[in-house]
Amino acid sequence: MDIRQLEVFTKVFELKSFSKAAEKLGISQPTVSAHVQHLEDSLGKRLFDRVGRKVIPTVEAKVLYRYAVEILRKREEAIAELLSLDSKSEGTLKIAASNIPGDFLIPHAIPEIRKLLSSTTVVVEILDSRKVVKLLTESIPEFDIGFVGIDILDHRLEKKKVMEDEIILIAPPSFKRSLISFTELAELPLFLREADSGTRASVEKALKDNGIRLSELKIVGILGSNTAIKEAVKKGAGFGLVSSYSVKEEVAYGKLKAVKVEGLEIKRCFYAIRRKDITPIPPARVLWENIDKLFNSSKI
Repeated sequence: MDIRQLEVFTKVFELKSFSKAAEKLGISQPTVSAHVQHLEDSLGKRLFDRVGRKVIPTVEAKVLYRYAVEILRKREEAIAELLSLDSKSEGTLKIAASNIPGDFLIPHAIPEIRKLLSSTTVVVEILDSRKVVKLLTESIPEFDIGFVGIDILDHRLEKKKVMEDEIILIAPPSFKRSLISFTELAELPLFLREADSGTRASVEKALKDNGIRLSELKIVGILGSNTAIKEAVKKGAGFGLVSSYSVKEEVAYGKLKAVKVEGLEIKRCFYAIRRKDITPIPPARVLWENIDKLFNSSKI
């Protein structure tokens, strides 16, 4: 017994005619007869008596019809509910994000995310980039989507570029210079992010590309967030290498100073990541499909 057989059966039952059922369903009369015959064979019951040109449902057909109508109705309800998930996008969307996406990029995009996912609760947990990758690659990931500041080469993950970033040197507003050399950089008391952060990874790579070892720098502190580095620099405790997104306001209002290091340009990208082998929940799919529109650098 299958759905198609039940559809054909109900039409024959309702119209009391094989030919009319065939016309209504857009199939041939022999096909209608074959479906009914297969259904009768699977049940071991006769469903219709043919008396002359009349088709008379048996007692068994009347019983089956009640259930068949309910089965077909439930099928339609299931399809409708599944399709409605795309528009409702109800439930909870769990995002694991590294520092800059979690503190700056996602909050800026929240108004647009709310328009897209008005019935969804968005939960964002801020972690370092490597921790985000680790959580997304667990056998049963706790999060639907991740945002990181490092490039991902894991075959289990699909990635989408969100936007570009530059890591810059920040100084207290009293610092007079706007351009310094590598030699001068090595003499400055410097605050860096922790080893597993995307910011730190980008800094180390850029220094290495320029033939500079981290040990050559005067590192006075390792801090767990861009905010912590900003506050330390504001207090005059030293200098810091941070994401340009994290200090836009402070630099604009003169609370911090951006300093160029001659010959040093630290560029990196932020990526959205998700598992390839797991069907995304509707809110996660909607977010993924709209990432380019949501994270437009001109708006942040």
